[in-house]
This record gives sequence, C-alpha cells and structure tokens, in this order.
Amino acid sequence: MGIWQEIYQKRQGLWIFVPLVLIYAASYFQRTALPGTIYDTLSGELQLDALQMANLASAFVYPYAVCQLVSGSLIDRFCGTRVVLCGGVIFLLGIYLFPLCSSISLLYLARALTGIGASTMYLSLVREADRIFGRKNYAVMFGIAYTCGYAGGLMGSLPFAALCGVFNWRHILLAAAVIATFIYLLMALNVRKAQLPPIPETPFSLKPFALILKNPLSWLIIFCNATVFCIYLVIQTVFGKKFLQDFAGMSSNGAAGVIFALTLVCMSVMLGASFLTRLTGNRRRPLAIISVGVCTFSSLMMIPAIYFHWHYPAFAVLFCLFAAAAGMPPIFTMIMQEYNAKSIIAQSSAVSNMFGYLSVGIVSQLIGILLNCFDHSTNAEGVVTYSSGAYLTLFVVLAAIALTAFAASWKLPETRGHYVKKYK
Repeated sequence: MGIWQEIYQKRQGLWIFVPLVLIYAASYFQRTALPGTIYDTLSGELQLDALQMANLASAFVYPYAVCQLVSGSLIDRFCGTRVVLCGGVIFLLGIYLFPLCSSISLLYLARALTGIGASTMYLSLVREADRIFGRKNYAVMFGIAYTCGYAGGLMGSLPFAALCGVFNWRHILLAAAVIATFIYLLMALNVRKAQLPPIPETPFSLKPFALILKNPLSWLIIFCNATVFCIYLVIQTVFGKKFLQDFAGMSSNGAAGVIFALTLVCMSVMLGASFLTRLTGNRRRPLAIISVGVCTFSSLMMIPAIYFHWHYPAFAVLFCLFAAAAGMPPIFTMIMQEYNAKSIIAQSSAVSNMFGYLSVGIVSQLIGILLNCFDHSTNAEGVVTYSSGAYLTLFVVLAAIALTAFAASWKLPETRGHYVKKYK
C-alpha cells in the first residue's frame, strides 16, 4: 500500500489535523511578524526605545519556552486537540489585544498571552501526528506540518511588510486574528467528526521530566538541536539583515530578500528531509549529523569571508546553508521522542523545544552585548553600524560552538523510528 493511500485511510483524523496545522501556521505568523517585520513602524508610532522593542520580543519567547513543559504534560495526558482548544482561546485573546492597544504594558501582556497560547500548538501537532498516522508515516506528516507552519512565518515577513506599506498595520493584524478565529472554530466543530482518545485515570506526575533530564543522551540531542536552531534563528531574526547591510553593503530591500529566501530554503529542506527519512527506512542519525555538519561548515566559512571581505553573494549563499541545516532539526525531535518513550512523546519534545527557544533568547541578548563591546558608528538618523571586527568575533564564537556540536553529533543514537525505552 502506498504512503498516500495509508494517509487517506486516516481521513477521519484529517478533520482534526488540517485545522491544527493551519492554526499552528497562524501562530508562526504572529511569531515572525512582530516585532521585527515592522520594527521601525512600531518604534516610531508607539515611541518605543530599543530596550522596549527587545522586551516586546522577549515577552513572547520566554513565556512560549517555559510553557512548553506545562503544555507537554497536558498534551500527553489529555491529547493535543483538547489542549489546543483551551490554549487557542488564550492565543486569540493575545492576537486581538495587540492591535487594539498602545500601552506598553498591554503590549507586553498581549505578546505573553500569544506566546502562552502558541506554546500548545507545536507540541499538539507532534502528538496528534503520531496518534493519527502512526510512526511509519510520522516523518512525512511531521514534515508537512512543519512546512505549513513555516509558510505562516513566511507570510509574516516580506508579504506582511508589503501589506503594511498599503494598509494600517493594526487593520492587518485584526484581519489575521479573524482568520485565526475562523480556523479555531473549524477545529472546534470538527472535533465531533473525529474520536478523541479517553483521558487516562493515572494521576499527574513530574517524574517523566526527571527521567528525560537524567538521560545523558537527552542532553546530547538538546545541545545538537539547539546549536543548529539557535544559530539559524538569530541570523534570521536578530542580526542577519543588519550584517548584510553593515558589512556586505546590501540595500535594505536586498538584505530583506535574502532573509526571506532563508525561510523558503528551510521549508524546502524540511519537507524533503521528512520524505527522505521515510524512504531510507526511518533512519534519523545520518540527517542529524549532516544538519550539524552543514551548520559548522557555514560558520567556519563565515570567518574567511569576513576577514577577506568577500562579495555579498557569498554571504547570501552561506546564510542559505544555515537555513538548509535548520531544515533538518525535526529529525532531532524524532530522536528525542524515540530515545525516551511513546507515553511521554509531547513532554520529551517540550524539553527539547524549550531549551531551543531559551537558547535563542539568551544568545540574542549576548550578541547585543558582544556587538556593543566593539567600536561602532552612528549616522545622523541614529542608525548604528557595527565594525567588521565585531562580526568576525561573533562568528568565531558561533563556529566554536558549532564545531563542538558537530563532534558530539557522532554520538547520536539511531532509532529507525522505534521507541527505545518504556516509562510507566
């Protein structure tokens, strides 16, 4: 039986899975669009300084990361669909509140609510893909879900910026909130068409988290995954565009185009890798090593590229390689799940995802501190330009971390889609 025939036979589950994927894409739109895409608009209209803008980003990232643990426990106990139905309400409150207020305190609250609600969606997809389609087809469905989510992020970059050049940003965000509401209602109505699993009678326990964290291989997987994910995301969302303008001499639109291309590359590799692991007997380890290897190669090549002042096409290619490496980390999630246990699939994913996003938040702030330690100039409009020495030092540090992760990646286990342990 072909893979698509097998998936079609699960069509009852698609009534739940499809709107779940769509609302995950809506959450990724919110994650990408604010505040970076309309940074200048928000800071100018709302009179926000650099620290307030940074805090606006952190108001989403940190609640999202920390709530992964709570969401993972709830999803493993009550199933992903039930948890998203609750978390979706919080998410909708946040995305409606943000465009309707101007107070910085309310803006922080709106982003925090959005982050808390969004924290239920990725892990629910992880759990429901496994429950509905089985482990045999998991990599394919997980890759499709991830790709759709990143498509939402894609819409939150250049398309959102282009729309903001024509319409008021508040109106666009309200329209996005209405679309998300429609998707949520569709999912709520479709629950009647799909049978949800019974709620277990066993009491809630934090023991699975202790077991996950006591497993040395969990930390190995977390480190390799966080390295690839963090380096890519800070390039995409923190300093990549700024670097292309400061050092490579690209225009604002040209640099934005490169950052836009990163998401396309990441999405393409993500979808291709999911099919590749399915076609190679559900092997995980080779793609994981390749992912860290490509990230390490790109980090190392950035050093001579900066030192010898290569032309901007070289940086565009290296940035796309970072994106290609980041298209494979769903493989790390699968290894993390399978090297723990099926009964705690969402909780093991939650631990990995939490550390990934915490690393992004921490590294982003450390990068800002590092860049400010070097000489920099400020023009009449107040735009800061950082020196080549600052960027060179930054990539030397990132390359050292990536090299360590690459050496560690060779110790990753091969699970071939089978769960290694059983927890009661």
